[in-house]
Amino acid sequence: MSKPPKGIARFDSSAAMLLALANALHDRPFASPSQSPTLDRLLPSLNRLPTGLREWGYALGGMAEGITLRQAGELDVEGIAEWMVSEYPQQDYPAAFIGSSNGALIHLAAAMGAPWLPQTFLCPVRAANNDPDDAQTSFEQGKAIAAALLAAWPRLAVHHMQDPNQDRLMLDQMRYFRLKLRALPLAFNEFLMGSLPAGSTLFINHCTRQWQVTRTSDRSFFQFGALGGATEKEYLQGGPRVAEYLARYGIDRERWTPPAITDHVPEAEWGLDGYLISPLKKLAEAQGLKLMEIRYDDPEAMSYVVAEIYRDWYLAAGILPTRLTVDSFLLMDPWCTIQQHAIPFWLVFCTEPSAAALQRFLEKQPPFRNIDMMLFSHGTDSIGLAEIARWRSLLAYAREEGALIGVDEERFPRDFATFARFDSALRERAPLLPPPPPLSVEKVISGIQRYGAKHGVTLTALT
Repeated sequence: MSKPPKGIARFDSSAAMLLALANALHDRPFASPSQSPTLDRLLPSLNRLPTGLREWGYALGGMAEGITLRQAGELDVEGIAEWMVSEYPQQDYPAAFIGSSNGALIHLAAAMGAPWLPQTFLCPVRAANNDPDDAQTSFEQGKAIAAALLAAWPRLAVHHMQDPNQDRLMLDQMRYFRLKLRALPLAFNEFLMGSLPAGSTLFINHCTRQWQVTRTSDRSFFQFGALGGATEKEYLQGGPRVAEYLARYGIDRERWTPPAITDHVPEAEWGLDGYLISPLKKLAEAQGLKLMEIRYDDPEAMSYVVAEIYRDWYLAAGILPTRLTVDSFLLMDPWCTIQQHAIPFWLVFCTEPSAAALQRFLEKQPPFRNIDMMLFSHGTDSIGLAEIARWRSLLAYAREEGALIGVDEERFPRDFATFARFDSALRERAPLLPPPPPLSVEKVISGIQRYGAKHGVTLTALT
């Protein structure tokens, strides 16, 4: 694994999921989301520090990936795209995915042995002494950064995203800009042309989730809040849970006051910007590719569908799957999941809505013998956080054993060492066995058609 260029965060969904899948396609575990042996060695020591120092260390580690305003204007989008495609084996593939980040989709691609290219990536920009709760000031000061990013590559959409509920620690010293590609970088174009023979299938992963925003130009937006424990209404209008949260952190306000809403656009982290579809159609037609679009609104809807496809895949290979592996945001290892003949169920975050999604799944499944669960720690007692007791109640659905994997229960949600130990702990949970033959494109199509409708997932041929 090579070091990514400046301007793309490794601690975000898109880069981490790309690396997890690339490792699986190289037939190896996703042992280090940080891709830094030095940081991985430091994290256990960080976990032993008092709470305040732990939070400071976590934020400092994130800030190290931030760039300056000057660097934002020099952002090398083509170089970032080159890094992304270079992580995958350079070979022919029967299929590829492109579009929205989604952990369940990563498992689907891993089972097929197919790559995925993200439309969106996170560009963190340093902002000393930033106030996560002052939406108006961040909005105004972020305009210059957005303008610099827009000038760096003419086919970007820039989403300045501020979530003081779940990103509080990181936002203390930086601002989040999620960048969406409205056209194919040269490296993406060449990779798809060189890796997909005529007749191959290119899947667009299209999450239709939208968010209310303040538009700042034809290609830039300010999004206050994010998908997770708090509702969109709570971010924008406040409520009892917001007032209690702010009081708990000693903030002298009862609600946030973001700028006036002027538009609805694709959600910054998970939503797909539809401008990318037209160039993909042109590429597919020119190369003789089958272009298919997977559409859904709720990112976790894909988790239900992929779990069913995995079950059918294992059974067809004579494997009775009795183990469930529950991912949390970027804590996942598709290679290990397959090697342990486990069914994956990916959760967006460590929040109550995600816990409820897992419960709905477990209530309708034959009991699993074992349930292994990771928990992402974001360092904040956020609105909608699901406590350890809630996760333990879901592990009780296991017939024999349910276990939290690599989790220090006393330190959650400030258990930052979990990033360095979750994967080795997961690999110790069960023998690593030969995987089934790769999942075929035909089985993926029939699986989505069979299981998608009841979960709001559709599949449509575009060429």
